[in-house]
Amino acid sequence: MLVDRARRGLTVVRLKGGDPFVFGRGAEECEALHAAGVRFHVVPGVTSAIAVPAAAGIPVTHRRLASAFAVVTGHECDGVSTLDWEALARVPTLVVLMGLSALPEITARLLEYGADPDTPAAAIASGTLPAQRTVVGTLATLPARVQEEGLEPPATVVVGEVVRVRELLRTEDEGLTHPAGGLVSQL
Repeated sequence: MLVDRARRGLTVVRLKGGDPFVFGRGAEECEALHAAGVRFHVVPGVTSAIAVPAAAGIPVTHRRLASAFAVVTGHECDGVSTLDWEALARVPTLVVLMGLSALPEITARLLEYGADPDTPAAAIASGTLPAQRTVVGTLATLPARVQEEGLEPPATVVVGEVVRVRELLRTEDEGLTHPAGGLVSQL
């Protein structure tokens, strides 16, 4: 569609929440445009892997708690997986994008490869939007908690000690960030 509309002489804008190159098909779209000889410009965004946890008061790194983080897609997790689950079970913070439907499989694999069942974990649905909801538990309890609370996609899952920081940053008047209440533009 991008190529077709651009070839018709139209100015085309593809709006994508987050960063188009983090599980967003941005690279594939750029490849198609390039192959068709269509000039394009990408404006990178802030990936939801960082923005959504931040909006829930969860930093993905913390000097005392997590010096590294990994981001995976949950769509790869339901079925045969090529991910190194043993390595992921040792990463201080694991962020899973689009992982709500595969959450039981994801947690089972992490536990199978040695992750501590008491590791704090959170699922954040509709991150940065007014309807944002966060469910907190442990690696062992999160799938059941998510089901009990009726959380629905889209959601971002965070596993690691950084989830505990949320309680320190969460108050009505203060905090790391708040879900967006609307868009503001300035000329």
